[in-house]
Amino acid sequence: MVSGQSSGPQGPYPGYGPVYQPMHKPTIEYVKPFASDLILAIGVVLGLFLLWLGTLISGWTTGDGDKIGATFFGLGMFFVTAVLFLGALLRTDMEKALRVILVVVAAALIIVVGYWHMF
Repeated sequence: MVSGQSSGPQGPYPGYGPVYQPMHKPTIEYVKPFASDLILAIGVVLGLFLLWLGTLISGWTTGDGDKIGATFFGLGMFFVTAVLFLGALLRTDMEKALRVILVVVAAALIIVVGYWHMF
């Protein structure tokens, strides 16, 4: 018998039994490593760095520098809120209250600060 085939019930053609297929993991099991604590922390820190950099650029420059600073600020805000939302959606091993807090904080950042507040 060929490796990977089971000796289950035979079909109408002897020797051609059903091929064994291992159980597949749910898709969330493949995505969870991308939402580890370290990756979430790196994403938030990167977003906060871009927020800080955008604020510095906007404060120290005039003319087109304001738009560049606003772009960095908006990108940083996107990073922070995206990481918070994805962390809340993908990390099912966290407590429900913590996941709700992540969503509320991300929504509050969008409502209060906004993405493009400098335009």
